[in-house]
Amino acid sequence: MKKIAGLLLLASAVLFAMSGEEVFQTKCASCHTPYYIPQSKLNVNYQHNNTDLNLSAPTLTELSFRLKDQVGDRTTDAEGQKFEIEEWLTTFLKDPSSNKKSILKKETRKVFGNMPPVEVDEDEAEALADFMYDYAEKMMLKHGVKRYSYEDALKKAKAEGKIVLIEGYIPFCRGCIWMDRNVMVEPEVKAALNKDFVLVKMNLLVEKLPLGMKRLGTPSFYFVDSDGKTVLEMVEGTGTLEEFLGLLSSVKEKREK
Repeated sequence: MKKIAGLLLLASAVLFAMSGEEVFQTKCASCHTPYYIPQSKLNVNYQHNNTDLNLSAPTLTELSFRLKDQVGDRTTDAEGQKFEIEEWLTTFLKDPSSNKKSILKKETRKVFGNMPPVEVDEDEAEALADFMYDYAEKMMLKHGVKRYSYEDALKKAKAEGKIVLIEGYIPFCRGCIWMDRNVMVEPEVKAALNKDFVLVKMNLLVEKLPLGMKRLGTPSFYFVDSDGKTVLEMVEGTGTLEEFLGLLSSVKEKREK
């Protein structure tokens, strides 16, 4: 009977354990709100010493990107890095006062200063690590242009006379993350992509480019005409919003010649 009661208590604890989102809402959200602000607005805000937005702390999206970039081995699998992030959170939240432990950039630390300690147990730290690790990618999906598989993109491009744009990336590529965070979610870029392009995001570690295209470094951008046979352009590297819009315009002009 005691064994059954113990199992029931364990099952109850698992059932009612807080999710990572609930842990964040309970213990972090009072300061780290809103969760998402476009990076371009944040950059200007920090240049103006936080007088534009008057944030209490960095956004959740900022923290998610910085955790994935600064904590643990970015080249390992997701579960491995999440475990390292969990260990870091457990230590850091107990004593956030040391700048040596901070994952934030100097200009961001200067604006906000040190955060107070936060009490989390082992289960909460694990749930929080999962939630915060995944959040940035979810925000890029929510605020960016819709992504398609290559096959579906080609069908849509043929039906609508658009160009297939393959964004080549690898998960631990800092330049890829920078482009997604700073360029691909901006309103001007989204408008240009939605008008004339169909976006495919392809992990070049595990996916093969179509049409025998040679893989470039990452990030890289491959443009295929709606006929599914003509490669219009292949470009490697990061760029500003204006440079990327210029690239989209030049590809359109090349197609029209």
